[in-house]
Amino acid sequence: MDFGRSEKRSRGGTGFSLGSPPYNNVDEILEALLKSSENHVLADSLERLMNKRVTDVEKNAFLEKSLVLGQCLQEAAQRLARQRSTDHNSLVWPLTHDLTVKVFSLLGTQTLCFAAATCAMFYKSAIDPACYADIDLISSGFKIVSNITVSKMVQRAGPCFRSLKLGVSQQQGKSSTASFKLFGSTVDIHLNSADALERSWQYRNRNHDRRTCKLTRSCLDTLSLENGVAGALLKTLHLFNIDEMDSKALCNAISSCPSLSDLEVVGLHVQLKSIIHCLSSHCHYLERLCCQSSKTGRAEGLKSHTCTQFLKGCPKISSLSLKGFKLRDKKLNSLLKGFFHLKFVDFSTAAYVTGTFLRSLTHTGNELPLEILILRDCMCLKEVEVDKFLFALSAGECKYLRHLDISNKDGLAAENRFERHSRPSAEGIARLQSERPQFHLVAEFPAEKGCSDIDSMKSSFDDSDESEALGLRTPSSISMSEFSSESNYSIDTSSDADENGSNDDNGS
Repeated sequence: MDFGRSEKRSRGGTGFSLGSPPYNNVDEILEALLKSSENHVLADSLERLMNKRVTDVEKNAFLEKSLVLGQCLQEAAQRLARQRSTDHNSLVWPLTHDLTVKVFSLLGTQTLCFAAATCAMFYKSAIDPACYADIDLISSGFKIVSNITVSKMVQRAGPCFRSLKLGVSQQQGKSSTASFKLFGSTVDIHLNSADALERSWQYRNRNHDRRTCKLTRSCLDTLSLENGVAGALLKTLHLFNIDEMDSKALCNAISSCPSLSDLEVVGLHVQLKSIIHCLSSHCHYLERLCCQSSKTGRAEGLKSHTCTQFLKGCPKISSLSLKGFKLRDKKLNSLLKGFFHLKFVDFSTAAYVTGTFLRSLTHTGNELPLEILILRDCMCLKEVEVDKFLFALSAGECKYLRHLDISNKDGLAAENRFERHSRPSAEGIARLQSERPQFHLVAEFPAEKGCSDIDSMKSSFDDSDESEALGLRTPSSISMSEFSSESNYSIDTSSDADENGSNDDNGS
């Protein structure tokens, strides 16, 4: 083969070029090059051709063309290799394209992106809009998520868009506890050490140690573009710890989502009043609302007209979680009575809840459908109100209620607000479990010296012949850590005074 003569014919215009016929000559050249197994032969030939050039400009141009030719050959070979791999995968992959898309639509967003980067066949299936109906961009799986990423994902979803989850999630901590259970697993009474309770409290309420979130207040602007086409399809929106998000930006996005049925907002610097006003005006199909304040116990409360607007605007609420807000019993009472489909309630870390609203649950003429009630770490929750509620439950009130959480890291409040009790009375707990053995009561409290009530209740069940009939199971050895609480619960008195000064927020 004389590569020089071939090039001369091409340069002289009488031969052929690599991009035009005759292709047979090009095939022969490539075939001859591929048959040459000795690399030094090609190198020597290339050097001889370069030396035939006279000037440095011609030599440089020759080398540049050689590099371009080598790069073109490499890219063509890689493209052909990928195509062969795709053809092979298509032959051996047992599922059709539609079934593959169905499987991919069940994957998480992060796993879906990994699958799309595997091969061209998977990429074609992974970019189907049905795979992006539920977009989960929580930063526990994605290290860097920007506004552009959110916009691209929503655009890929197209008409299939249904769910969006953004922000930085936090792992819930698990504290080591010494516990025993009455009547199988229906009662969990945990007596925690001070360190374990403090760790648990920090995990549930911490705002520190967050990873940097790249999302800004405009990360949800894509929901309102083109007259809110994407927002009109959205049914689920979960936002976690997006520091730059404010009430105005969030409400603008929510106003474009009339079909929204599930909203969860955790750790955002937004006003509860603004969110409820926006939901009441635009999201009449809302069924689940979960709001957790970024400043636990020091956020704003609810006014009477806000509660009334909420009840009228979102009548289908079945799950309500308002955690870390300054809620009062009077407002909780109106919410529980006003939402006729309410089954799940979580008012954890509510600053001013004393428990008097529990009386209305047991004295209402219409039986409420409430099934789960969580009052964890409510600083002002009184022991006497909890005891009365437990006895009412044992008497058959709230027959649909099956789960109650009254745990408190500082114990329940006594009649004197500066005194604490470690737990409700053992008598009320025992009676409740005797009358309603399937009821699940969760009570995590600081351990006291002696723990006489619990010990006596345990020993009485151990010595009773009735324990076997009721299915009582107790561990053979129980170690309870002693706890001496040095922390007194405190309330923002200035905020309390401001709220008491309002005509709408007086009373409990």
